[in-house]
Amino acid sequence: MLYILITVISFIAGSITGLIGASGVMIIVPGLVMLGCPTFDAIGCSLFADTLASFTVAWTYSRYGNLNLKQGWLIALGSILGAQLGSFISPHLPEIGVGSSFGILLLVSAVMFWKKGSRSIDIKSEDKTISNGEVGGVLNVLRNNPKISGTILGMLVGVISGILGAGGGVMILLILVFVMGYKMHEGIGTSTLIMAFTAASGALGHAFTGNLPIDIAIPSAIGTVIGGRLTAGFANRTNEVILGKFVGIIFAVLGVLMLLGVGQ
Repeated sequence: MLYILITVISFIAGSITGLIGASGVMIIVPGLVMLGCPTFDAIGCSLFADTLASFTVAWTYSRYGNLNLKQGWLIALGSILGAQLGSFISPHLPEIGVGSSFGILLLVSAVMFWKKGSRSIDIKSEDKTISNGEVGGVLNVLRNNPKISGTILGMLVGVISGILGAGGGVMILLILVFVMGYKMHEGIGTSTLIMAFTAASGALGHAFTGNLPIDIAIPSAIGTVIGGRLTAGFANRTNEVILGKFVGIIFAVLGVLMLLGVGQ
């Protein structure tokens, strides 16, 4: 029964990854923790599942022409290096602090996706507005130095991913769309592939520290791969406004539950 529940939870996580490229950590880790799995083991399993599911989802997006690693590979390189550092830092952090971070991450993501779903925007227009605003100078510097900015931002994403067990899909997506100027679907496809390499790096780090129980990781991976494959194709044809609101609600509920569960 335990493994069935793990597979179901992972299937939901994989479905979200396939729809919008978000890391399965936001579903898998809280779910595994609620089932009695230690936090750091749950993080390792999440990274393992993220790896396989993200490769599957990225492959699906590539079939629709929504994959562009022209600048994304720089973020991938930085994130892989950063994930190793984060995965070795993670076991030395207080478990309660990590749990709180998950709750906050979920709530912040909920706000982002709800705002995204509340405004049907053209990415080029939004990007132009931001560039002409107060942060335009910063964006121009980042875009004019893609090798440096991509590597540094990628390393930051990798460190956070290794610590929290997330593949970094949401953060990478934001960088690709709002810093590198990618279109939304292209950003999702590319960020998912980058997330796969980041998650793989983090999973290896957790395996070396003994925080990757294979009996939990396998059903987690099976569920995420099936869910991601089924929904990735649909995501290339669906309305992102509706998806944004739906995912925002789910993340808000899980974030509140995670925060309320800290310290119990």
